[in-house]
Amino acid sequence: MKYFSITIFILLLAHSVKTRANDLDFYKYHIGLKTSYLSVNNKTNNPEQNLLLEDFGVSLGAFYSGQYESFGLFSAGIDFIYIEDKLPFSESVRNEFTGELSEKESSIFGKAIYVEAGVFTSFLYQNALQFGVLGGYQYNDLTRTILRCEQCTEQDLYQFENSTYVKPFIKYKFTARLSVQFAYSHYFNDMGFDDAISLQITLVKF
Repeated sequence: MKYFSITIFILLLAHSVKTRANDLDFYKYHIGLKTSYLSVNNKTNNPEQNLLLEDFGVSLGAFYSGQYESFGLFSAGIDFIYIEDKLPFSESVRNEFTGELSEKESSIFGKAIYVEAGVFTSFLYQNALQFGVLGGYQYNDLTRTILRCEQCTEQDLYQFENSTYVKPFIKYKFTARLSVQFAYSHYFNDMGFDDAISLQITLVKF
């Protein structure tokens, strides 16, 4: 009986190792980079309150993600955002190194912090292909200002509302370390960001 129990244990262990070796999700926690193209809704029924921004922005950020069992995902991250200003103000800015003064125009800079969770299903050999959907919440902090100017005018853009969103995605895992994800996000708010298309690359596993 003792030897039978040991044999069963060895067989179960071998099966577990084989399953993990054939599954790219063996390492389930990752850090990576994300870039997005953002659709901006900056118009109101009152033209005097319009923000006079471009209708799109771009972002670059980093994220942490994890997988729960074989169906659940969660992620948290921060994005740094740039939007062009349609009606910029100008100020004289002194170069830190040369001391020379030059005229610089304002743009829209800021950050977004988000958390999200959802479900997915896997396909292909080693579960390399995933389809899924995430739901999340995003905190926005954007300012109309001149980059690298400590004493220049700043205008906080409270019109960029914090928002919930839904994000369907498709993801392909080349290895346990490297994966690429394309996603579309739709934000549920009246003003701020409407939609986004994002590319997410996983670089580090642990």
